Amino acid sequence: MIVLGLLAATAIASLVAGQAIYTTIQNRPKNSVKIEDAIVGRLEIFGEKLVGRLPELSWSEVIQGVWPGRGFISIEAYLEGRGFEASIADPFNDPKSIADGAALFQEKCASCHGRDGRGAGHAPSLRRDSYRIGNSDFAIYKVLRDGINGTAMAPRDLSLAQRWHIISYLRTLQSAAKIVDTQAMPEISVTWRDLLDAKDHTSDWLSYSGSLDGWRHSKLDQINPGNASALKLIWAHQFEVPQGGTIAATPLVVNKTIFMSLPPNSVVALDAETGRKIWRFDYTLPNNLALCCGRTNRGLAVLGDTLFIGTLDAKLIALNAKTGEVRWQTTVADANKGYSITAAPLVAKDAVIIGISGGEFGTRGFLSAYGAQDGKLRWRFNTIPAPGEFGSETWKNDAWKTGGGPTWVTGSFDPELNLLYWGVGNPSPNYNGSLRPGDNLFTNSVIALNIDTGKLVWHFQFTPHDAHDWDSNQTPILADLTIAGTKRNVICWANRNGFYYVLDRANGEFLAGRAFVEVTWATGLDAKGRPLTTKANEVTPEGVTAKPSVAGGTNWLPPSYDPNTGTIFVHATEGKSIYTTSAPEHVVRGTNGIYVGSGSSTPQPLDNYVLGLNAATGNLIWKYASPRLPEYSSYSGVLSSAGGVVFSVADGIIFALDSKTGSELWRATLGGKAQSTPISFALNGQQVIEATAGNTMFVFGLAGVRPPQLLSETQQSAP
Repeated sequence: MIVLGLLAATAIASLVAGQAIYTTIQNRPKNSVKIEDAIVGRLEIFGEKLVGRLPELSWSEVIQGVWPGRGFISIEAYLEGRGFEASIADPFNDPKSIADGAALFQEKCASCHGRDGRGAGHAPSLRRDSYRIGNSDFAIYKVLRDGINGTAMAPRDLSLAQRWHIISYLRTLQSAAKIVDTQAMPEISVTWRDLLDAKDHTSDWLSYSGSLDGWRHSKLDQINPGNASALKLIWAHQFEVPQGGTIAATPLVVNKTIFMSLPPNSVVALDAETGRKIWRFDYTLPNNLALCCGRTNRGLAVLGDTLFIGTLDAKLIALNAKTGEVRWQTTVADANKGYSITAAPLVAKDAVIIGISGGEFGTRGFLSAYGAQDGKLRWRFNTIPAPGEFGSETWKNDAWKTGGGPTWVTGSFDPELNLLYWGVGNPSPNYNGSLRPGDNLFTNSVIALNIDTGKLVWHFQFTPHDAHDWDSNQTPILADLTIAGTKRNVICWANRNGFYYVLDRANGEFLAGRAFVEVTWATGLDAKGRPLTTKANEVTPEGVTAKPSVAGGTNWLPPSYDPNTGTIFVHATEGKSIYTTSAPEHVVRGTNGIYVGSGSSTPQPLDNYVLGLNAATGNLIWKYASPRLPEYSSYSGVLSSAGGVVFSVADGIIFALDSKTGSELWRATLGGKAQSTPISFALNGQQVIEATAGNTMFVFGLAGVRPPQLLSETQQSAP
């Protein structure tokens, strides 16, 4: 009779859950578990419970755990054989759940663990990387449900949902910084005026590009062609970085403190004088994120005493710059749909602007502004127009719904025109244009938005109807140049498609343009800047060879601008790729919903260069062949300085060039991949250069500044 009763309970549970599975799964996302897997997985779990292998969950918990849409048991993880406990995860973990958990924590837990979770004499601190009882979601869940025998931790009168809300909140406590010594940390206070005048703050580096106009140029001139060869190591700091992660971020420097974001979503504060770690913030990401291009982050923004970082699960987080503790967190997009954030935010006035990644998953791109104080959404601009919106006529077949157009590289801002400039990525599917007839605005474009409203003022499309994955995700450089005898406020843009452009930044008028690498997909640009395409632009199933390669004439790595010489410096790539497209009927979603429609291959190694270009015309001034150490294949963007020296990193080597001639002045082997662009700042009155390669940050200065030292993160823990 007992067996029959259990079988009946299983049948009823299966019928109830099965109906919910059927009704929920009809409109399931492309990257969700298949219907048959969803049903089989749940029946297997019921079977496990029936034979007594899941004693730690009641039947009620099992049914709720597998309930579609809000269950806490991942059927996909269970079917992959990860183990039952590893298949259990917080089904909420959103701002509301965290807020509800914080309120419950104060009511149920604060009397023992303290109102801030640091412990109150009756229980340990909960602001730790891991707990003695285990660090999995299920381990914490069981403690909240059952308590801990022999301790004051008694079972709590909580519903199942309330337990998960508290777990959501506890994860924010765990993500808070590991404080080393904040008492010795200088005050951090960056005003909007400071950001406007950032180039004059030579002891700091206050934004992704060093200034709002995208220059990446230092006014410091102590390091010059005559003494650059005397550069020596001052200190080096080894970060703890997950295996395979490449540091791509630009650090910020504020009042002798360096703030660096690390892959996937950590932040470390260092003493700029010694490299000593002050604090570290680690953010816990969910499993199975849909990421096309690695677990990376490109940097931070700062305003007042608050740092801002985007995460790979599409959150925007504000941190206390003195302690690394979370001040607020908001969800920018749904990571389950393929969205992520890899861009460094940009602060403009009192807003934080953040772009989005995920175009390869057929998402609809956008750019958003949030209040710096409260994290509330101010405005959102969709980079793919819906029917009836301006530009919608450039999309056919409802392709706008999966149009791509990500915004994953930080833009620039003109405070006088009150305009924000941001590059937009490629359309989706990347290589099959037949499914999306038209120019496909605003992909492969620069958009100029009113900073207060997010309304489009103008746009310029570099590559209409792109089928080569040539994103326009580059940093805009805003400059005042003489064009055809007239002083103009312009944007300078070396594009991935191989052409260099000069545009009027008030209205987007095309002023000048030319190829800066070898280009075969177009013969040039017409009077309005539209490319004059060739047969090499027409991607076929058989494949077509075109230059530049899929890596582009340049990629996202940022250029720099020297106003003293009117020169743009850009890390460029010469090469070709074979581009192929799938027949329309064969364009299908791939892993986790990736949507590209075939791809590209590069038949021979690419050649990397640093170019000096006339900013007004794009004419080549000089060309420097980057060093090559194949085991460290990668390169950074470019830094220029008033001393007439340009810095960059390629294939594990940092080098300094004469900005007028491109001749090499100095080099040093760093021994690791580098996508983090060097910066410069004054340290105790002396100009220094920071560069990061592999998992190590290096600071160089002229001989005699300070004795060099090498400090690891484990060594940093000591006072």
